[in-house]
Amino acid sequence: MGRPLRRHAPGQYYLVTTRCHQARFFLRPDRELNAAVLEWLARAQDAFPGLRLHAICVMSNHLHLLVHDQKGELAAWASFFLGNLARAVNRIRKRSGTFFERRYAAEPILDDDALIDRLVYVITNPVKAALCSRARQWPGIVLWANEGVAIERRVCWIDRDAQRRARGTVPNADGSEPRTAQGPLRIDPLPGNGMGSLNVAEAIRSREQALAAERRGERRTTMTAAKVLAQSWHAAPRSPKRTPRPLCHAADSALRRAFMEGFREFTALFRDASEQLRNGARSALFPDWSYPPGRPLLRPALATSA
Repeated sequence: MGRPLRRHAPGQYYLVTTRCHQARFFLRPDRELNAAVLEWLARAQDAFPGLRLHAICVMSNHLHLLVHDQKGELAAWASFFLGNLARAVNRIRKRSGTFFERRYAAEPILDDDALIDRLVYVITNPVKAALCSRARQWPGIVLWANEGVAIERRVCWIDRDAQRRARGTVPNADGSEPRTAQGPLRIDPLPGNGMGSLNVAEAIRSREQALAAERRGERRTTMTAAKVLAQSWHAAPRSPKRTPRPLCHAADSALRRAFMEGFREFTALFRDASEQLRNGARSALFPDWSYPPGRPLLRPALATSA
């Protein structure tokens, strides 16, 4: 049993990352793709209101999200959102088969400084890749709240379930307009304690300027939006980056060490329980907030009764 072993206790901030199969540009932005992302973000938010979204950036072959999991629902939320998004994009691209390369990575963020750093990383991802000069120029989905208040946008989509109920399995068989549904998509700002909107906005602007200076030094040019949109979704980078994901993000080294020690203990308890289960001990005790084989998230008794 190797990484990643999941421990999804409530109240944790996460950087969530997942990449397309073979690093292909399945998520290359266009009108239909962007609409599908917004639809399933809104529907996932409706299904799991305890999962707060603070930032999202959808690149052509991967996506990043910064979320706050208030109820220990991250795994269920990710399964709902990423699974439905994969099916929707496969339908748009008229393809089938594997969409995401492997299970998503979810890295806990342990302190305020790391939280700002990871939000800036998510938002400026297309700038770092030299695909645009400013994050807001990216033609794909880049969302965050930088005014100190949440932003809400009304998202509309075709209600395919209503269509099937009304007309069978053939959409618009009677020539009528597609039935639509709608729901809100909320992006929450980061909390207080030095993480105000001005700090975030300034941090994003400073990072964009630093990346522009690096490009000038390396004599790299920025790709235009037209070139991004003209890329084939079949394509992939010549040399996709494959770097190991960290266990956590923390500016405070003491917090990082404490997390690593706790995770090692958690892993040891899980492996011991797994060994007992393989040897026939069905009463093996797995640690709280873990996923025993073939079972859902193991919540403490107090959390279950609350």
